[in-house]
Amino acid sequence: MSACWARITCAPTTRGCACWIRIIQRGVKRGHIWGFVGAELVSFVYAPGWRAKHPAALLQGFTGYLQGDGYAGDGAMLRGDDEGEAISMVQLARAQHAVCQDRPAPRTEEPPTLMHGLTERQILLSLVALALILVTARAFGELARRLRQPEVLGELFGGVVLGPSVVGALAPGFYRALFQDPAVSLVLSGLSWIGALLLLLMAGIEVDVAILRKEARPGALSALGAIAPSLAAGAAFSVLALDQPLPSGLFLGIVLSVTAVSVIAKVLIERESMRRSYAQVTLAAGVVSEVAAWVLVAMTSSSYGASPALAVARSALLAGGFLLFMALVGRRLTHLAMRWVSDATRVSKGQVSLVLVLTFLAAALTQRLGLHPLLGAFALGVLLNSAPRTNRPLLDGVLTLVAGLFAPVFFVLAGMRVDVSQLRTPAAWGMVALLLLVATAAKVVPAAVGARLGGLRSGEAALVAVGLNMKGGTDLIVAIVGVELGLLSSDSYTMYAVVALVTVTLSPALLSWIDGKTPPSPEEARRLESEEAARRAYIPGVERILVPIVARALPGFATNIVESLVAAKRKLGETVDITELAVAQQAPASARAAGEASRGLARLGERARVGIWRQKRELRGSIQAILKAARDHDLVVLGARPPSRALGLSFGRLQDAIVQRAESNVLVVVGAPPAAERAPGRRILVPIIGLEYSLAAADLAAHVALSWDAELVLFSCAQTELGAVLWRDRDPSRAREVARRVVDEAVFRGRRLGVRVVPRVQVGAHPSDEIARELARAPYDLLVLGCYDHGPLGRLYLGSTVESVVVRSRVPVALLVAHGGTQEQVR
Repeated sequence: MSACWARITCAPTTRGCACWIRIIQRGVKRGHIWGFVGAELVSFVYAPGWRAKHPAALLQGFTGYLQGDGYAGDGAMLRGDDEGEAISMVQLARAQHAVCQDRPAPRTEEPPTLMHGLTERQILLSLVALALILVTARAFGELARRLRQPEVLGELFGGVVLGPSVVGALAPGFYRALFQDPAVSLVLSGLSWIGALLLLLMAGIEVDVAILRKEARPGALSALGAIAPSLAAGAAFSVLALDQPLPSGLFLGIVLSVTAVSVIAKVLIERESMRRSYAQVTLAAGVVSEVAAWVLVAMTSSSYGASPALAVARSALLAGGFLLFMALVGRRLTHLAMRWVSDATRVSKGQVSLVLVLTFLAAALTQRLGLHPLLGAFALGVLLNSAPRTNRPLLDGVLTLVAGLFAPVFFVLAGMRVDVSQLRTPAAWGMVALLLLVATAAKVVPAAVGARLGGLRSGEAALVAVGLNMKGGTDLIVAIVGVELGLLSSDSYTMYAVVALVTVTLSPALLSWIDGKTPPSPEEARRLESEEAARRAYIPGVERILVPIVARALPGFATNIVESLVAAKRKLGETVDITELAVAQQAPASARAAGEASRGLARLGERARVGIWRQKRELRGSIQAILKAARDHDLVVLGARPPSRALGLSFGRLQDAIVQRAESNVLVVVGAPPAAERAPGRRILVPIIGLEYSLAAADLAAHVALSWDAELVLFSCAQTELGAVLWRDRDPSRAREVARRVVDEAVFRGRRLGVRVVPRVQVGAHPSDEIARELARAPYDLLVLGCYDHGPLGRLYLGSTVESVVVRSRVPVALLVAHGGTQEQVR
C-alpha cells in the first residue's frame, strides 16, 4: 500500500513539505497511519507565492493531495497538542485513501458550486474583533495625536497591546478565542489587505508624473542606495551575529531593503507634505524597493525549484510589461471608464465603486503575474491622477473608506503580529539594538548619498533617506513570508518587528525636525503656491461643458469663449469634454449659424485632451432638453444679445429659463466677443467681491486672458455708504483694506497661469458707477462678472449692480451665474 503515497502532492512551500514529511513519519511510527513512508515516495510541487497559490499547486493533475497547514501540524506534534496531531492524521488518511481508491479526496461535504459561509459564532467573533480593533486604533491614534505623533504610530502600538505581547499574555483564553479562529483571521486579513491596497492607491493619486520625470535620477540612486547595502547588511548580520545560513541571511537582507510605503504615505498625508518634491521621490523609490523585494523573494524561493536567474529575469520582464501596459492601454481604459460611469449612469457613488473595482483588478493582475498586488494599486493611482472626473468629492469618498475602516485594521494587525515575550533575555534585546543600528545605517546613509548624488539638497536627501527607512508595513508581510518559507525563524521575525516599531516611532519626529530646517527651494515654493492656487480655483474643476446649438442661444457667441477656455486648459494639460446639444428641424438661417458653431466645436475636438460629444433633441422641448443635459455638466454656455434698457435685464425666454432653472453654473456671453486668438493688446476687466462666485468669474477671465495673451484687470470697489448695519464706521482706509484683501486672493489665483494681472481698488458709494468709469477710462475687450440669481421663479434678478453694468456696457460681457457651491463665501 505504500506505493500509493508516490502520487500525493504536498503543500507547495519548502518548509511545509519538510513538515509534512516529519508528520507522515511520526504517524507511521506511532501507528496512526498504515504503510511505510519515505521522503522519496512523496510527490512535491512547488508554487511561488504565499497561501493564495496553494490550491492551484495542489490540483495540478494529482489524484490525492495533502490539504492543510503542515507547519502548524508539525508544531502541534512537537508541543504535544493532541487535537492538532489528530487533525493532521485525518488529513493524511483522507489523502492516502483517495490515492489508493484512485479518486480525489473531497474538499467539502457541500456541493462544489456553493460558497463557504461563516457560522453564527464566526460572524459574532468577527464583528466583535473588528469593533475591538477599530476602538483600539482610534484610542491609540488619538493618544498619538495628543503627543504630536502621527496616528499610524498609535495604531501600530495599539496592535502591539492587542496582540500576544499584552492581551495575549494577560488573557490568553480570550485572545485565542477571538483572534486565533481561522475564519476570523481570514476576515481580518482580507480587510487588512484592502486597506494596504487603498493606501497605495491614494499615494499613487498624489504622485505627479512630471515631478517624477524631473527627479528620476535622485529617485533611482536613492532606491539603489536603500536596497543594495541593506541586502548585504542583512546577510552579514544573520550569518555573523545570529549564526544563520546564508539563504536565511539573504532573506533578512530582503526584509531590511523594503520600505513600508503604506506607512510613509499615511505619515505624509497626515503631515500634508505629499506634494513636496522629496515626498514624491520617497514614494517612487519606496515602490521600487517593494517591487524589487518581491522579485528577490521569487528568486530566493526558486532556489528550491527553477533557476534563480530565470526567476529574476521573468519577474523583471513582467514588471516592465505591466507598467508599459498600464501606460499605453490601462490609461485609455481608465479614462474611458471614469467618463462613462460619471456621464452615462445614475448609480449612487458609482465613481467610488469604479475606483475600487479598477484598484482590485489592477492588484489582481500584478498578483497573477507573480508581482506584488500593491504595485497594481499604486500604478492605478498614478493613472487616476490625470483621469477625468477625479475630483475632490471622489477622493474624499475613497479617503473616508480608507481612514475610517481599512487602514486602521491594516496597521493594528501589523502591530498584533509582534510578540515581544519571545525576547526574554538581555542578550536578545542586545541583538535587537544591534539589528536596529545595522538596519538604519545600511539604509539611511547610502540612500542619502544616492539622493545627494542625484542632485537633491542635503536636507532633501536626508528626508528621502529617513522616509525610505520607514518600516511597519510591507516589510512585515515579507518577513512573514520568510517564516512560511522556513528562511526566517520566529525569533528573527520578532526581533525585526521590534526594530520596525522603534523605527516607526522615531522616524516621523525626525522627518518633522529635518523638514523644519529644509524649506522648499524657490522653484518648489512657486510650484506649491501654484498648486494651492489651482486647488482654490474654479476652472480646473470644470471638465464638462454643455453648448446648446440652438439659434436662440446664439451659439456663435458661446463658441468663441469656449474655444478660449479650451485653449487655456489644453495649454495647462487639463482635460475638458464638450457636449454639443443640437436640435432637429431648424430654419435655414438658424441651421447655417448652428452649422458654423458646430464646425468650430469640431475643430476643438481635433485637439489633444478635448472630447466632443453630440446629442440630438427635438426643437419643441429645447429648454427641457438643455435643463436635463445640464445636470451632468459643470458649465452651460449660452449666447445672448445685449438687453434693452427699456425692458430691464432679460436675455430672452430661453436664456432666462436656463439661468434660473439649471442645476449647473451658466455662462451667458452677451454680445459678440473677440475671436479666440492671441492678441497682446487686449484687456479684460473683472469686478470682484469677496464671494466665491465672483472669484470664480475672475478665474474664468484669467483663462481667457491666457488664451488671448491679454491683460487682466482685477477691479474692486470699496463701498463706504453701506450703513451701520454692515460697517461700524465709514473710514475709507478700512474699506480699502477689505477690498485689497479680496483683490489679493484673486491675484493669487490668477498669477499661477502666468497672465499679466493688474489689481485696482477704488473707493466709492456705488459700485456700478465706478465700474462704468473704469470701462470709460481705458479700452476693454471683455467684461467678466460673477453673480447668482436671487429673484423669484419666472423673473430674472441678478442684483442691481449687475443689471446696471450689463445694460450700460458697450463691450461684450461674460456673465457667470453660479449655482450651488460657487455661491459660498470664501473669506
